[in-house]
Amino acid sequence: MNTIIALIIAIAIEMGIPSWLAVSIALEENPTLNPLAVNENENGTFDRGIFQLNSSWYNDEFWFDPETNIRAGCAYIKELMCKPGVNTWWSVAVCYNAGYGRLNNPPETSIEYAGRVISRWRAIDGRSFQVLTGGRR
Repeated sequence: MNTIIALIIAIAIEMGIPSWLAVSIALEENPTLNPLAVNENENGTFDRGIFQLNSSWYNDEFWFDPETNIRAGCAYIKELMCKPGVNTWWSVAVCYNAGYGRLNNPPETSIEYAGRVISRWRAIDGRSFQVLTGGRR
């Protein structure tokens, strides 16, 4: 687990996203950080790997490669950070869970998810984050 966390931190820093946000999202998605984790969704798609990336993106086994999965998860976080209306770390977490299109009306499960991500981040990092300060183009 420590090796996976170190890899998440290194890739997040490389991509210019808050490392502990990335770790917090990964742990919320996959508490054991198991690179082989698979979860089936009600719509027939599957979430795979450390960041539980949805099979609707790609239907390949490479999602089980830790570095590939982490890079894709961090790239998605970076993409969300740059979207209009995504101006808090909480909104990044909501969008990671619900999708950007649901930012203005997220399901309760995504609101709770984002709360857990931010709480975990605060517990790990010891700081309070309100306004998204990085990633703007």
